[in-house]
Amino acid sequence: MAPSVRVFSASWSHYGVCAELALAMKGVPATVVPVPYHDKTELLAATGQDYLPALVWDGTVVPWTDIAPFLETKVPSPTLYPNGNRGIPTVLERWGHQVLEEKVWRAVVTRMPPTFADEKERWVFEEIQRRVRGPWEVLELRREEFLADLAEELAWVDAALEGRDWLLGAPSLADCGVYGGLSSMRVAGEPIPSKFGNLTRWVERVERLRATGPAPTAARPRESGGIA
Repeated sequence: MAPSVRVFSASWSHYGVCAELALAMKGVPATVVPVPYHDKTELLAATGQDYLPALVWDGTVVPWTDIAPFLETKVPSPTLYPNGNRGIPTVLERWGHQVLEEKVWRAVVTRMPPTFADEKERWVFEEIQRRVRGPWEVLELRREEFLADLAEELAWVDAALEGRDWLLGAPSLADCGVYGGLSSMRVAGEPIPSKFGNLTRWVERVERLRATGPAPTAARPRESGGIA
């Protein structure tokens, strides 16, 4: 019998996107439970914690830090770690989350509010980002600087993909982390510079694979009222 698998995630969560892609790579049927930026009530009730993503596998809650190794134990093939090496995929995954993602986020943060359908969610997102990053007007003035800084990182990914379909030759945790890191570009509608042909084709390849993975549940209407 197939396990019951849910992953609590969000389009703006780079770790969540990474987990969804890992599930797709493993061919694990799962359901994505979308978590609003401003309301983690359902997540807390189901998992007892408020970090994204969270995997629930037949009732067992797996925190975001443990999802990849947990999946590897449950579904060893296809592996997230080609050639029996866990170090290289893990290093590249962490670079995607800890370096690339921040440079992407700085470049697109002012383009993100319109992607939130819920007015409260949009307001909370922008308010928190203003407090963390400063005035919107300053971020807009520096956007070209941020995009140029981001392009330097994208150039490294493009070079790493020369002559290969996947970062390590086969789909791996490295692809999950790097794609997760740049996924906010896709959400915000920020184009990948055309000069990065290898990267562009890789993103298309990744997104075709991701489309075979977890399907989101239908969003439920939320009551109006104060900010959650």
